[in-house]
Amino acid sequence: MARTLQQLKESVERLIQQQGKDAPVAAYIFTNEDVFKLNEDGDPQYVPIEIAAKVLNNVDEYDYPYEVIFDCIEQELQSVTP
Repeated sequence: MARTLQQLKESVERLIQQQGKDAPVAAYIFTNEDVFKLNEDGDPQYVPIEIAAKVLNNVDEYDYPYEVIFDCIEQELQSVTP
């Protein structure tokens, strides 16, 4: 599910209340500025915000990024724990 920046802010504020302001986190944020096509000159051509919202919302349906992240977490756990 894609969120607005305001919704993300509210989620982060809840996490801070639950886990504390010094809780560790890794985050990857993609916004409408990351949704573009390159023109013939290699310059970014940004899409309307409605299109960017659809693209970002659909990205959430891919399992692969989550699988890779959890694999990375598992590997890192093995390297830092006995």
